[in-house]
Amino acid sequence: MMASVEDKLDALVNAEVYKSRDEVISDAMSALLTLKPRLKIDMAINLYRNKKVSLWRAADIASLTLEQFKDVLASRSIRIEIEGDEDSITLLKKMGLL
Repeated sequence: MMASVEDKLDALVNAEVYKSRDEVISDAMSALLTLKPRLKIDMAINLYRNKKVSLWRAADIASLTLEQFKDVLASRSIRIEIEGDEDSITLLKKMGLL
């Protein structure tokens, strides 16, 4: 008989290694992203495309500069969507960020 993922999560919590399932999952995600850093980019793109985070936050999640993240989006033919007031957009364009 094989233990399910849920059983394994509960075992770590019951053994008081972690305080909660969320803490186990958070630690596991952190370890996974350390082992497979490319997943950070995929996760950031998904969050950005689904409007869960801003362009800047997505770049931060991906551990990239804004310009690097924009290049990744362009290489995957993902359109950058700009939100904000017109003055902010004009300023970003003048700064060369758009």
